[in-house]
Formats: sequence, structure tokens, C-alpha cells
Amino acid sequence: MTSSEDLYLILQVRRTASGGEIKRAFRKLARRYHPDINPGDRHAEERFKRITEAYDILSDPLKREFYDVNGFYTHGILEQRGAGSNWGFQFEGFDFSRSHEGDFREIFKNIIARQNPQTRECGQDLEFPISISFDESIGGVRTNITITRMHRCAGCDGTGRAAGSRETACPLCGGSGKTARVKGHLQFAVTCGHCGGSGRVITPCSHCRGEGRASRIETLDVEVPPGAMTGTRIRIPSMGDAGRFGGLNGDLYVVVSAGSHPFFERKGDNIHCAIPLTVTEAALGTKIQVPTIDGPAVVRIPPGTQSGQTLRIRGRGAPSLLSPGVHGDQYLEVKVVVPRVADERSKEILRELARLNPDNPRSHLW
Repeated sequence: MTSSEDLYLILQVRRTASGGEIKRAFRKLARRYHPDINPGDRHAEERFKRITEAYDILSDPLKREFYDVNGFYTHGILEQRGAGSNWGFQFEGFDFSRSHEGDFREIFKNIIARQNPQTRECGQDLEFPISISFDESIGGVRTNITITRMHRCAGCDGTGRAAGSRETACPLCGGSGKTARVKGHLQFAVTCGHCGGSGRVITPCSHCRGEGRASRIETLDVEVPPGAMTGTRIRIPSMGDAGRFGGLNGDLYVVVSAGSHPFFERKGDNIHCAIPLTVTEAALGTKIQVPTIDGPAVVRIPPGTQSGQTLRIRGRGAPSLLSPGVHGDQYLEVKVVVPRVADERSKEILRELARLNPDNPRSHLW
């Protein structure tokens, strides 16, 4: 991976993160940016690729050591051999379990230590949770949110350098980006800790302390589209944190949490509800008026409808986010309500009904 973007910044972990922390961060980000979760989103696809490449390096102890010292990693560099290569070490015969492990690793890590100049870094993506009502999730809503994010520093225009100052050679390494280190009888070059291997130092901006960005509170207008549901992520490009040293901004993701409804239950783009019927309505059939998210609708109840049976009204569900103009369906679960019989006349009518319809609904159980 030759990108100048910091691998730890890509995975949003500290440089001292353990292997387990790196793995957990990768899984979290991979789920967020996986192409299957973000169909057609080229930004998410590219982000997923960079996350995977960063994890491939940082999850491998030897690759990670090489990256930490040299500031870069190119696939295959640890396996290079032969003339014309800076790598002549053959690991066969070396027992790194002995006390010399540190010596060999130190030589191996620093043999091609290079300058690592200050480079632009892309800003982090941000998430902002937002709660909306059930009705707002169906019809959409515009609302304001207030976030705190990193902006490009106005004092130095994102460079991190004090106005009017110039880069100078690092006083510790003399501009080479390397310093000598002695271990036993061996002397080798290591990346200069004062300048980070760039060989140059700057006078930091007093506003941002050399980072090139500063925190600011901002109010944004957000449009939640019709059909949004709990878990819907609304991407606002370039409204995440500003990158360090003039790097590109990350994106802002508004994460929706939709409220419930006392009558309707949403399952994907479909709406479910329970409709009570009298025994007479269920037995003889009828037409009834039922509520939908778009207003009342007339539904025909077939004769002999049973309790628990489901009826469907096509196109009266929630609007689809993936297919604009398309709606789901509404499903009605029938609940037959048995009347409380108090007078003798009603009881006699029911007994007559039982004599005329002697079917046993439990006969199939035996």
C-alpha cells in the first residue's frame, strides 16, 4: 500500500492499539462501508478497499513493524531477494526466539529507512444520530442538526505552518531525516524522531498548533427522504472532519432512528396491522373501511374469513428508498372478536347455529 494516508487513521485506532482493537475496528468499518450495504456508492467502495488494505498490513506483526518504522509498506517488499534489491536477508537459519531477536529485527526494520515528509491526510468520517417520528419516516422531513467538526484552520489555510515562516533543516538530523543509533558493535540509521523522517521542521501555527485544522460548531440543514427507517444512513459528502495539513474532508453520515406507531408496524417497506372483525362479518363477508398511512381504504372481507388470516392491500405500504416512486404493501391480520352473550334470545340463536353447523374444528387433532 503506497498511499500517504496514515493506516491507523484509516482504521480509526491509536498507534498503540492492540491486535484485538485493530480487528474490532476493521469489522466495524467493514460492516459500515461494505459494497453490499452501500450499493452504487463509489465512495464507500473505495473506502472499503482502503480499510481492507490497511487491516492487511496492521494485522500482520512484521508488516506493521516495517510500516511503523518506515512510514510506508509496499506489498512484496519483505520477500524481495537478489541483486539490485535492498533486501539481502535470508531468514532461514535465524532463530528469532533467542536473545538476538531484537538486533536482527532492528537491522531489518531500518536498513532502508527513508524520509517520511509531512503529507496530507484525509479527514475522518463522522456519524450523527437523529430521531424522527413514524409519520416523518414515511413522509420525509427537513431538520437542523448541530455538530462539532474539524475545519481547515483559517490562520494557516490548513498547512499547519505559522504565517510567514519557512521550513528549515531539522537541527537533530541535519536535514537527512535519519539519526545514527548504536547497538553493541553495530551502527545503523533510524528515522529521526524530531522531524518524523522529513528532514524539515516548521514553526507551527499558533491557532491550530501545527495540525492545520481546528474544531468548530456548525448547524446543518438535513433532508430525511420519505421511507427512511431505523438504521438508514444519509451521507452528506465532505461534511466530516477536515483532513490534516490540507487533506480532503471526510463525509458526514446522519443515522436515523424512527419512532413507533400505536397501530402500524413497519417491516421493511411493508406495513402490518391487526383488524378486528365480528363473528358475523367474518362468517358472511363484508366490506369495511381500514386506516392506512395514506388515509382510509375500503377492503372486502371474503365469507368464511378466519381469525389470524392475512389480507393484503397492494401499494399502500411505505415508500421505497431503493426504488423511488414504489411503495410496499399493507398487510391486515384478522382478529375475530367473539361477542359476550348475555340475553337468552342470543344464546338460543347461537345454539341453533351450532346445530345447523356441526363441524368440529378440533377433529384434525385426533
